[in-house]
Amino acid sequence: MRAALTLILLTVSLALPAHAQSSVGWRSDGTGVYPDAEPPVTWSADKNVVWKTPMPDWSNASPVVVGDRIFVCAEPDALLCVGAADGRVLWQRHLKLSDTWTDEDRALAEAKEKETVALKKKHKWLDDEINKAYAARKKDIKNQVLRKRFKDLQKEQREVQKQISRNARWASAQTERTNGYTSSTPLSDGKHVWVLVGTGVAACFDLDGNRKWVQFIERPNDRYGHSASPVLAEGKLLVFVRKLKALDPLTGKLLWQVEKSRRGWGTPSVTRVGKTTVVVTAKGQVVRVADGVVLAEGAGYLEYASPVVAGDIAYHLEGLSRATRLVPTDAGTVKRERAWTATLKKVRYYASAVLVDGLLYVVNQRNTLYIVSAANGEIVKSEKLPLGRGENYPSVTLAGKYLYVSSDNGTTLVMQPGKDGKVVATNKLEYGRATPVFQGKRMYVRTWKHLYCIGK
Repeated sequence: MRAALTLILLTVSLALPAHAQSSVGWRSDGTGVYPDAEPPVTWSADKNVVWKTPMPDWSNASPVVVGDRIFVCAEPDALLCVGAADGRVLWQRHLKLSDTWTDEDRALAEAKEKETVALKKKHKWLDDEINKAYAARKKDIKNQVLRKRFKDLQKEQREVQKQISRNARWASAQTERTNGYTSSTPLSDGKHVWVLVGTGVAACFDLDGNRKWVQFIERPNDRYGHSASPVLAEGKLLVFVRKLKALDPLTGKLLWQVEKSRRGWGTPSVTRVGKTTVVVTAKGQVVRVADGVVLAEGAGYLEYASPVVAGDIAYHLEGLSRATRLVPTDAGTVKRERAWTATLKKVRYYASAVLVDGLLYVVNQRNTLYIVSAANGEIVKSEKLPLGRGENYPSVTLAGKYLYVSSDNGTTLVMQPGKDGKVVATNKLEYGRATPVFQGKRMYVRTWKHLYCIGK
């Protein structure tokens, strides 16, 4: 009996973050583990659907369950509050870039937008001219006139890019149709809800939809947009657009920022190293939450997904997977000790891993599941999952005693955890990329067109 209890406690401890959170957001508590959930194993569009609510547009953000309310996003800038009992939309708010402008900004906005369009055309023209000058220079490498023209064009293009960057506040942020502007999951402490959209705008609302503040954080600098979700730690709201920043959650005031942030698409993970609360980023920076000091670099590397942290070990799983032990030093920094590395198939890993009973489960873009030993990095099993045509964006989740693994085509496999990973049910809903969340006997799924409540 004592051995069984010890095993249960160990299982729970491996599934929970090292630093417990009092907030709910991305993957609820960040782990994707719901040990007390008892959702249905089977469902369809007309089976075990408690309710489904039409959404005004699509979104990749996961739902966030706060008491009797659910918060969910919709393109391009909407936050909706839905009643958990019946799926009724209680309120809807929008995060407009213009909400952050002063009166002077509004007067400048139209002119800046037109100016930016012209600058981008010039930037493209300079690209073509630079390529022509480079080709001509290669044919006549000693020609100093061609060499000077090449350098002058490059200099001019850099100046144009600086002007574009200065106008970025007024221009439409770039993204693309897979990512959109609402891939970031909202966050709540039970009294407030925070949301960050791909234009670089963040806002705080109370649960009744009253806006407390709205801020322009910074413009994403990637043409594919932005996806990292906000997290709370030590009374600070952490947001990651281009730089990791800490804000006062009640006012939006900037507290600190990491100037040399190594940005990734994944949401950072909060944990504790010794007595120090830190955040571990997708690109392996370990940052002290109190003041934004980078205590370590190179703890791992992820292009798209979020790291998994358990105890003193950070797991970064993709093609080259790493487990890194984070050890506090007397100097107040963090020492990295590589526990293991493992090589998985080198394709994209959009989905984040989940840790259950000493095994890590991760699925790549092409729906191949890897089961990896958390102790030594041994690949216990790799299997192409029967998910049909589509790509894996939703992260692997444990709800109760089963794993839930989905494809963007709406297919979800329910699997037994363990080295065999046996499939016990296959279910089909609509297309969607959001990771499902669980509470009690219910599962909430954000598809392309609806928010579903699945339950008996």
